Amino acid sequence: MRRRLATTTLTGLAAVLLLAACAAPEAAEEADGRDIALSEVEQNASAESCWVAIDGDVYDLTEWIPQHPGGADRIEALCGTDGTAQFEGQHGGQGGPESQLEEFRIGELAD
Repeated sequence: MRRRLATTTLTGLAAVLLLAACAAPEAAEEADGRDIALSEVEQNASAESCWVAIDGDVYDLTEWIPQHPGGADRIEALCGTDGTAQFEGQHGGQGGPESQLEEFRIGELAD
């Protein structure tokens, strides 16, 4: 009986997670549409809150800092700045870093 209850509970949980995942793209689109001023990016200039503008988009790279293969210092140097030139100089045209960057997108840089 316990095994059946556990299976039913897990199946129900899986269904809830699936529904949430299906709804998530709409929420992500809303978050991605936010306009963020460079002055707000500049206020997030530390390893504790690291926002970077790259090619007109804004990314929260806080969670990426300890994972960056080139070292945390490479990302920390970009916190609170427009890091377009640095990113393009290091990763321009490379599909892997560009697609990975998208995971951290929080909005567009306001004009």
